[in-house]
Amino acid sequence: MKRFVAMEQKNCEVQLAAEIEVLKSALADKHSQLLAMESACLQESDRQVELEDSIIAWQDKYERLYESHKRVQKLNQNLEDKLLKLVDRNSGERAQLTSDVATLSVRLAQANYNCQSLKREINKLLAVE
Repeated sequence: MKRFVAMEQKNCEVQLAAEIEVLKSALADKHSQLLAMESACLQESDRQVELEDSIIAWQDKYERLYESHKRVQKLNQNLEDKLLKLVDRNSGERAQLTSDVATLSVRLAQANYNCQSLKREINKLLAVE
């Protein structure tokens, strides 16, 4: 019986040793997985820093472009206002010139009529003499 117990004990020890080896192997696998995950995490951290730097750079570019856009809009508005003033002034001047041309045309027509009338009178006087 002692022999049976000794064999049984030896079997248990062998099984325990085998389980210990399996557990050690599983622990080594988990440790290597943990190291791989840690490495990936560090790489992602580096990538995140790069992305944050990129975001900051793009934000700076956006802000500069937005400020430039606002300046150009203001400049365009000022130019548009000046053009509208010029158009208004030129429209007024054009209306005045059109009125002056009409007045002068009437005067010219009257002067031509007077000239023609005077020529007829001169011709009548010359024909009478």
